[in-house]
Amino acid sequence: MGIFSRLFKRRKLELRLLHAGLELLKQRVEHLESLLAAATFPDSETVERLSKFAGESLAIQTMSLTIPGTLVAVHSDNFEIRDTNRRLVFIPAAKIISVTFDNK
Repeated sequence: MGIFSRLFKRRKLELRLLHAGLELLKQRVEHLESLLAAATFPDSETVERLSKFAGESLAIQTMSLTIPGTLVAVHSDNFEIRDTNRRLVFIPAAKIISVTFDNK
């Protein structure tokens, strides 16, 4: 076996190892993306569940304030409410600490 044949086989093996490593990294990134998607608020299930409360009175708590109003819509990145002054308010989901519905 000549030197070029051995070099070719060695490079071919290195290429296979690199490809396997790349596939493993791809799988790990996909796994992390799915974990991140599951950890975001609100997830699609929560959006669907909370959307059923449109028209209900609620209070949304953020770090700095509590905003009372009526739920208009729930989106993947924000809550849309009509505040007590009848203004339409969009509250970023990332800022929400809690949502409390008025149980009259």
